[in-house]
Amino acid sequence: MRLLYVVAKAEYFLSHRLALAKEAKAAGYAVAVATTQFQKKDHPKIVGIDTFPIRFKRGGINPFSELKAIIDLFVVFKKNQPSLVHNVALKPALYGAAIARFYKIPTINAINGFGYIFTSRHLKARILRSFVKLALKLILNHESAAVIVQNQHDYLECESLLPRCKLSLVLGSGVDIKTFYPVPYHGIFTFTLVARMLWSKGVGEFVKAAQLFAKNNPHTEVRFLLVGSNDPENPESISLETLKKWHSEGVIEWQEYTDDIQNIYGQTHVAVLPSYREGLPKSLLEAMACGLPIITTDTVGCRDLVDDANGIKVPVKNTKALVNAFERCVADPHMCEAMGKQGRIKAESMYSIDIINRQVMGIYCKILDNF
Repeated sequence: MRLLYVVAKAEYFLSHRLALAKEAKAAGYAVAVATTQFQKKDHPKIVGIDTFPIRFKRGGINPFSELKAIIDLFVVFKKNQPSLVHNVALKPALYGAAIARFYKIPTINAINGFGYIFTSRHLKARILRSFVKLALKLILNHESAAVIVQNQHDYLECESLLPRCKLSLVLGSGVDIKTFYPVPYHGIFTFTLVARMLWSKGVGEFVKAAQLFAKNNPHTEVRFLLVGSNDPENPESISLETLKKWHSEGVIEWQEYTDDIQNIYGQTHVAVLPSYREGLPKSLLEAMACGLPIITTDTVGCRDLVDDANGIKVPVKNTKALVNAFERCVADPHMCEAMGKQGRIKAESMYSIDIINRQVMGIYCKILDNF
């Protein structure tokens, strides 16, 4: 049985789907992945998995660039001849599922949130939104396509949009609770935001709230840490110049993405993500596994992870509420400790990668049995 993953970016496959691919391989699947080029340092991680380079431009809509990616995928399908295709994210779901339907191959399509097109108010995004919804209806609304979503809101939206597909709710891509674990930290009280440096992740609100907190509490020693790289392929990306400027001003510390997020969270008291919309944010799952309390927004995807027991929810784009949440946490470290313990319990019981991967493997078997 040949299983092909189609993923928009190699780094995302490594961080979100590699463990699943290895479990599928252990179960007897011949596993391949079609994505962008892997870096040399990552080759040892993908031993035994066939790789096919695809010229994906995730944020692009240039028809010539998109045609190159589609041609690459046709070549992969012809060479690999998969029995089942698992498309990850919106563009792979559209392209990969369309080609799979041409070849009469069943697909699993993981739509991990709806991204820039559905969060932005820019004219370009609003125009694309209608076309994407129509394309999803045409390509995924049939019985040989299974769709996986990560939160209840997206489930209801897809249930209405795609009534004929096999729809499943799977709570994210899971977190390795052995790799991510609580570490006592007694340093300066630290708020950390781990994400791609996009405006839609609420990075701007985090920075403004940090500046306002520092102004209102000049004698309170607190660190505000941003961890993540910008993403030039995404229209919402924050420029390097802006990130460096914030860092130089002294209130915010910014560093590019690192693979060692366990170490970052080991020096953190509270994890923050004031995002505008998510599927189910992996950075917060990792923070919960590390026993950290969460400050996030009361919005799609984020609200699914947090209740009063393990964190604080604030309105989207509400800097004042974010400052209040910062002040509440600094004033009550015992509350933060209790919230962190509850978050760890939730990570173990609901979001462990073993639990999530078993669910997805079950979907593989079900769709193959019924095809």
